Formats: sequence, C-alpha cells, structure tokens
Amino acid sequence: MSRNHAVVIGGSMAGLCAAQVLSRHFDQVTIVDRDALPAGMPERAGVPQGRHVHALLVRGRRELNRLFPDFDRLMLERGAHEIDFGTDFATLRTWGWEPRIPSGLSTLFASRGLIESTVRELLRVQPNVTLRERTSVTGLGVSHGTPRRIDRVHVVPHEAGDPAVLEADLVVDASGRTSKAPEWLSALGLRPPRETVVDAYAGYSSRWYRAPTGEDRPREWWWKGIWLDAKLPRNPVGGVLFPVERDRWIVTLAGFAKHYPPRGETTFETAIGRLRSPILADAVRRAEPLSPVYANRQMANRWRHYEKWADPVDGFVALGDSVCAFNPVYGQGMTTGVLSTTILDECLGTRAADRLDLSRAFFAAQARIQAGAWGLATGADFSIPGTEGKRPAGLLLSGLYLGALLKVSIEDVRLRRAFGDVLQMIEPPSSLFAPAVAGRVARGTLRRWMRRTPQRQPVSDRPPVPAEPSPAR
Repeated sequence: MSRNHAVVIGGSMAGLCAAQVLSRHFDQVTIVDRDALPAGMPERAGVPQGRHVHALLVRGRRELNRLFPDFDRLMLERGAHEIDFGTDFATLRTWGWEPRIPSGLSTLFASRGLIESTVRELLRVQPNVTLRERTSVTGLGVSHGTPRRIDRVHVVPHEAGDPAVLEADLVVDASGRTSKAPEWLSALGLRPPRETVVDAYAGYSSRWYRAPTGEDRPREWWWKGIWLDAKLPRNPVGGVLFPVERDRWIVTLAGFAKHYPPRGETTFETAIGRLRSPILADAVRRAEPLSPVYANRQMANRWRHYEKWADPVDGFVALGDSVCAFNPVYGQGMTTGVLSTTILDECLGTRAADRLDLSRAFFAAQARIQAGAWGLATGADFSIPGTEGKRPAGLLLSGLYLGALLKVSIEDVRLRRAFGDVLQMIEPPSSLFAPAVAGRVARGTLRRWMRRTPQRQPVSDRPPVPAEPSPAR
C-alpha cells in the first residue's frame, strides 16, 4: 500500500522528530499544533516546562545529530554551552561536594527555545512536511471496516476558517503529558489504556538572569554551573544554575513532598539564600534578573500503558510524553521522546503503516526504552516521604543496592562513570547490576566497613577550588 499521508498531533520535540522520521516513509507529513511555531526562540505556551532548566542527555544529543546532521553545528554557533558536568559544575550531593573528575561526556546546555527552534528550522527544509499552526485537534475518526482503523483527524483553526478533516494513513499523537487521545478514543467506543501515576508532589520555580561577564565575574568562580541537591527532611528544596545562550542563566528551585518553592520574586531569592550552600545566592546577587518567577507544579510521573492496550487499533501510535511522562527534575523527557521516534523509524522500515502489528510492535519496543527511565525516576521519587503510587516489587532491595553503589562511587571513578552512563541513557539501568559492577560495589562496601570510618564531619557549605580537574583513576 502506498503511504500517502501521516498526521502528527503536536509540534513538541517528539513531534518534530517524529515528522522527520515520517518524511522518509510517507509522501506527505502534516504537523498540527495549537500554538504558533515561530522561527525564533520565544517560549511556547504549549510547553509549560520551557521556561525552566532543560537537560539534553548525551544519548539525546547523539540521536538528534543522527536525525538532523547540522544540529550540533547550529547549536554551538548560536551560543549553546558544551560542558563536562564532572569538571564544570560545582555539585553538592547529599553526602558532600563531588570532586572535579572528567566524566568523558560532553553535554549541551541551552534553553528549550534554542533547542526546539533549531530542530524546527532543520525540519522545515523537508519539502514534504507541512506545519499547520494555531489549529486544535478536536477528535479522531475511525473507519467502519474490519479491523477498525483510525483514518481521520478533526481540526479547527483558531482564526479564520472552518473545521476540517485530515485524512491519514497514520496518526501519531505527540501532544505531550496533557494528551487528549484517551478522550478521543473513548468517544469512538474504544477503551483507552490504563494509567500508572507516581506523584512525589514536586514543584519548580525558575527565574532567568543576565550573567556577569568579563571583569564583573569573580576570578574564584571556576564553575560554569551549580547543582545543589535537596536533602530531606531538613533541606526539602534544591537549586540549580544552568548557563544558556546569550550570557544568561536559568536558576531553578525544585521542592519535593509538597515543599513547593515560592512564586514571588522576593520570596524566591529568599529561598535561594536558605539552600544548603550560599554559592547560588552569591551568584544571583551579582546577576541581573531578566524575568519574573515561573512556576510548574504538574510534575507527576504518568505512564499510559499502550503496550498493554486492550483495544489496539490500526493507524494510530502515541509517543514521548503522550505515553510516558516523567518528573522533569530528572531530565529524561526530551531524550526519551527522541528515542521513541527512532523506534518508530525502525518499525516503519519493516512493517506497513496500515497493519495492526505496527502499533503493537511499536508500543512494545517503546515500552522497553521507557521502562528503564521510568524505573530511575519513580525509584528516586519513592525515596521521598509521601510519594503516592503503587510501589513495584523489589524496590527496597534495588534501592539499597543503588544506595551502596552511590556511596562507593564517591571514591570509585569507574562506578561513577557507569552510573553516569545510565543517567545519560547511554547504557540501560540493568548494566548497573552486571557482575563486574556488582563486584566493585561489594568490594567497595567491604572496604568502607573495614575502615570503620567515623561519622562524617559536617559538609562544608563551600565547594573545593582545585586549580585543575583531578585526573581520572
């Protein structure tokens, strides 16, 4: 069957990448989004997380460069920062300051606006991709044949124009964590997939600043960014400073267990001063505020289980946050969304778009990728008192093991890098349970016990200032 038309609902990062993939398999691809999709970098109302810090993991960066070969070049030309988190961040963990040790991984730090606008610009050169902006999707249409098949998308333009119907050989829902696909499917008489929700009652508050440069930047500021972990129960709020393009900082406070950071400008800066170290407050005092304080409280983990869907239907897939949305504090959203589109590419390469096994195969493969990120995010959230949701079997044992791994990795660089590879989604979480890794954890734990290290002295509120990064061991 000729693949004539694919419709993508949502011009999110996942939607843009999905359109790039679909352009290789369909004659025509249409993205429908309720926002205007500008050529520049303003934040979009449809991306509530867009005004807060973003982490493009190393795996996500690699996949974006595979989909869009000019991505890195344009990002760096436009001011993105290339940073080794191990050497360029002043990082205060629950146990103390991390030593400066090269991670061997380079991460791009930039605003969501720059990342998304660069991808959108690279997508616009595809001659068979159309962006239908300021248009809302109101529902889906299903054929009356056997088996049933999603073959239409009902849309309404926000300005002049009548409601329209877009016929489609494949519909891709990339509308994000607020996806209305379950409602649209229910309206067609289909049972939507069941959901799993894990909520640590976390919240963000963020403000943008003009960074001091040149002579205005103190010489002792060796760092490019700051990361201060929360430490419950005494310090339920943590804070980060991320450098972004055009000499700006994004400063975000993250609170857990309903300890939401404040929304007001004065109370926000007061809260910065109460963090575990004054380093962030010192930085902000020398910076020029550029924005009000933005807040986000919709941070629960939510998984719509399409991989176990009782009423699968032809012609429809959902990906990225539309299926599995994570607490954004862990920075997994963009990368898992991009990975979902690479899975779609692989499935379309071997299956016809009008066959039910495309949806089934895609949802099953996507779930395998999402399960690892879900386990990390919800496992961390379940360590926070008051988190609501069904706890998986074995959570206590795996939590104890990972806790031991993190303690040993303070002194074991190989373990720290192994854990970093998992956090960056280069390796799956299962790699941390490999015999070689488990052996290092066991030996390191035994050494700690044999030393009978006395109780730690209080952690300094100032990071160490080594002249050069410590060599890797």
